[in-house]
Amino acid sequence: MIQPKQNFVIKYYKSSRHKIFLVAMMAVFLFVVALAIAFQHYYIIDVETVPRFSLSWHIPFNIFYFMIWLAFLPVIQWSDTNLRNKKSKVINWLFFYLLLPFVLVFIHQLVATLVINLVLDYMDFSSLIYQRMLRNPWIWEDFVIYFLLLAVISLDNYQTKSDNHLLKVSQLQSQLTQTHLRTLKSQLHPHFLFNTLNTLSTLILKQDNSEAERMLCLLEKFLQTTLNEEEKSEVNLNEELKFIHHYLEIEKVRFKDKLIVEENIGFDTLSAKVPVFVLQPLVENSIHHAIATKTTDGVLRIISRRENTFLILIVEDNGPGIVESKKKKNKEGVGLRITKERLLQLYGEKQELQLSQSDLGGLRVTIQIPFIENNEPSESE
Repeated sequence: MIQPKQNFVIKYYKSSRHKIFLVAMMAVFLFVVALAIAFQHYYIIDVETVPRFSLSWHIPFNIFYFMIWLAFLPVIQWSDTNLRNKKSKVINWLFFYLLLPFVLVFIHQLVATLVINLVLDYMDFSSLIYQRMLRNPWIWEDFVIYFLLLAVISLDNYQTKSDNHLLKVSQLQSQLTQTHLRTLKSQLHPHFLFNTLNTLSTLILKQDNSEAERMLCLLEKFLQTTLNEEEKSEVNLNEELKFIHHYLEIEKVRFKDKLIVEENIGFDTLSAKVPVFVLQPLVENSIHHAIATKTTDGVLRIISRRENTFLILIVEDNGPGIVESKKKKNKEGVGLRITKERLLQLYGEKQELQLSQSDLGGLRVTIQIPFIENNEPSESE
């Protein structure tokens, strides 16, 4: 999970890159306009003027003249960000569409007048500023440039606010999803603990102290593993299997030699990411509704394999099978229902949980999720 400080750095970096790109695009636009105006003045407008200025003056001057607008961008940006959302629409209209453009155009023409007066010594300063502000037929270009820049900045600010809003919505949805996942996960353990404590009380009543003590040690180990994994949403399959082994050791105290566990785990699947505690409710379901009801040996089989871009997890038994399981749906559906909801929350439509008849004669639960390899070392390693 990215920490808040890292989030701020990434957001600032992306924002800075975006601003640089936006300013660069505006600079390119102004540069093209400057060249067009320079050639227009030299070849069309100033043909009959005396003195006639050369291209070596028109091109650099117009580039400088239009690039001055880049220095006004922070003012326009700040004004649009901090003043546009004020309550009074009349003040907004007066400021953005009358006052600010006239002030910036005046400053723009003032700078241009200073440059012309200093470099060319052309007319006196007061006459030149009067001519450029009040007798200049091309001053409308400044107002067009201002409103174009304002439009670009306003659209960019609107898009940024929209993206921030979507980000906040996404973060809220993620928090709600994580809360729901934690709620679902917390429902798994009370059911298991009830069965375990019930077995423990039976051992105590039978005065089987050695087995009771062994179960307490196993339960302590199991709960310690549970606490270590509680804050995670996904772990390596290898870690999940170690957790299941702790669980099965407890169950073997209950059933002794009656419980036979078979595993067919693909070596290439051990580093795959799986939802934490995803196998435990399936294994518990098989033990409680299939093996516990049998008078003969109960077989529990756990399988994992990779099929293209998916990880396949299978838990099956030699119990009464899917027909009998459907009759008991209301009793045994808690673990499977929670697992289905967790898979849907984590993977959306890219997951599947199916019930079918096992080759062992009992129920087979098959989970299909995206195969995502976790290359980070596990804590147990």
